[in-house]
Amino acid sequence: MSTEMLKDALDFDLIADVFVSESISASPAELHGQLCGYLASGVTLPLEDWLTMVVEFCDIEAWKEEASRAALVELYTSTLTLYQNGEYALVPCISDDDAELSERGVTLSQWAHGFLAGYGLSGQKNGLTDETKQILRDFANISGMQAEMQVLEDNNDNEADLTELVEYVRLSAMLLYSEHHDVNPDADNKNPLH
Repeated sequence: MSTEMLKDALDFDLIADVFVSESISASPAELHGQLCGYLASGVTLPLEDWLTMVVEFCDIEAWKEEASRAALVELYTSTLTLYQNGEYALVPCISDDDAELSERGVTLSQWAHGFLAGYGLSGQKNGLTDETKQILRDFANISGMQAEMQVLEDNNDNEADLTELVEYVRLSAMLLYSEHHDVNPDADNKNPLH
């Protein structure tokens, strides 16, 4: 599967539509952040465990539609493959460039919050490098910026700052993943579920 097709599975609107059809009030960005944080911590996360985490995160009993479950399986497999394939192409599942700057900022804060939650849920707290600790502190700061992001005005300076922040978060997540896992350019030819 091409990198672009993998990235399409991480589309915020796609996951938001799933949440609407399933009557889920949680944030798609936060859910994806949780997945990324858990995987980046160095802990293996089998697909069925991920789906259990999703049900708990979303506070639902069961899926109303099989297509919803399939979209979240695709979110998992695409995220894992993008982490593994060595192209550094993983992108956070946040509102896209067509959305208001404030909405993109809020979803980035939600993603960072989810990342920290996922990293914490993994139980990996010992032996963190100074660089890992700094990245997690930075993510905590970004997570705490939701109020500021809600009032972010559309202008070129803010656009540039947000773009830089998204790139920092994206690369930092992949750096943390690569600290614990070997990346392999042929990973998309393997079954990422095992």
